[in-house]
Amino acid sequence: MIKTLTSLKSLLSLKSFLSVFYSVMAFVIALVLAWFILAKQDFAYGFWHDNVGIAEGIEKYGPKNRYRVGFADTSREQRIELFAEINHSIHNQGKGLSEISYDSNTSRGQQPLLREPEIIHLQDVANLLDFLKIVIVLVGVFWIFLFIILIKKYRSLPSVKFQLLSLSNLLILGLLLIALLGPEQVFNALHIWVFPKDHQWFFYYQDSLMSTMMLAPILFGWISILWVAVAVAIYGVITLIIAKLAKGYL
Repeated sequence: MIKTLTSLKSLLSLKSFLSVFYSVMAFVIALVLAWFILAKQDFAYGFWHDNVGIAEGIEKYGPKNRYRVGFADTSREQRIELFAEINHSIHNQGKGLSEISYDSNTSRGQQPLLREPEIIHLQDVANLLDFLKIVIVLVGVFWIFLFIILIKKYRSLPSVKFQLLSLSNLLILGLLLIALLGPEQVFNALHIWVFPKDHQWFFYYQDSLMSTMMLAPILFGWISILWVAVAVAIYGVITLIIAKLAKGYL
């Protein structure tokens, strides 16, 4: 009897463990789908340009750039197009980064937007995205594997309530860590860990139109909030759809 109870407890613990992992993998899938949707919309750069101080930042720091002239006199439409070109390039192995250029009334003709250190950094970003494609495939396979185990072995999936609770705990923990460590420190640490040590990733606004037009890292903070919000919505839809389908199957 004791042995049976011990085995049952172990089984339930394993099921809970697998359920948590299943929920986390589902959210990773949701993050990927959200990224894909937002990338197609250039991460709403036009909205951020107008509403979080990017336009004002360009007006302030554009004229102070030590390597390029005339960027402050570009139009809103030009800046949106330039961001779209960068976005397209980093999602396509970095192709075309050196060809991105602008011109304005005070630029003295066509000017390349990016300097060599910026091109190298964005190429690193493109390489990272290519690597993450492999990781995403593995996550998808693992998620399906967990789905099969839960269906075949336990004849059930974690409830919608359980999955949403798991997600809430994960997000709260992440927010607490970011608040404790500091958003800027987290941003810097991630760059140090991810990118090659001998490649520049920090740029002063006076040295980089890339940083100026993105008001880095402020733009990335707003995009991250939007990204997570869209992912949460997708996660909820995925969870409800799969729960409904699984209920019909089981």
